[in-house]
Amino acid sequence: MAICQNCKTRPAKVHYTEIVNEKMMAMDLCMECAEEKGIEVSKAGPYGLGDLVAGLIDETVEAESDRISKVRCPSCGYHYSDFKKIGRLGCPECYDAFEAQLVQVLRHVHGSTQHAGKKAAQVGERAAMRERMSALREELTQAIKAEDYERAASIRDEIRGLEAQVEGDA
Repeated sequence: MAICQNCKTRPAKVHYTEIVNEKMMAMDLCMECAEEKGIEVSKAGPYGLGDLVAGLIDETVEAESDRISKVRCPSCGYHYSDFKKIGRLGCPECYDAFEAQLVQVLRHVHGSTQHAGKKAAQVGERAAMRERMSALREELTQAIKAEDYERAASIRDEIRGLEAQVEGDA
C-alpha cells in the first residue's frame, strides 16, 4: 500500500489530483492530511475523475499519440496534448478541432456518443406525467380562483387520469 506523500508516515487512502498553473499534479494522501487540505474525505474515492479521464484518454489514443498531440485548435492554439495534460479544453472551438479524439474517448467512457440522460425511458415518462400533473394543479387553483368550475372539473378529471396512469406504471 502507498504511503502518504504529505506526512510520509500513514497509509495513503485518498488519491488527490489538482491542476496548478495548467499542470496536473497527483498526490496520494492519508485521511488526516486530506482533511487538513480541505478535501471532503467522505466523498473521496480511491481515484479522482481527472485520473479516470486521463487514464481513458491515454488508453484510447496511445497508438496515435505522436500524431494526435500535434493537432491544434485554430482558434486558441491549444494542442490536444494540452487537453491530455490538464483535462480541459481551451475554447468552444476545441470541440471541433479535437472531434475525432473526443468521439473515441466518449465511446470508450459512455459506450455511445449520444447523451441518453440519467433517467430510463419509463422513469422519464412518469416524471413528465408528474410535471404535467403539477402544472394542471396550478391551472386548477387558478380556475377555482376565477370561479370557472366547469374548467376546474375538467382539469380535476385530467389529473385523476394521469394519477391512475402513474400508479398503474409503478
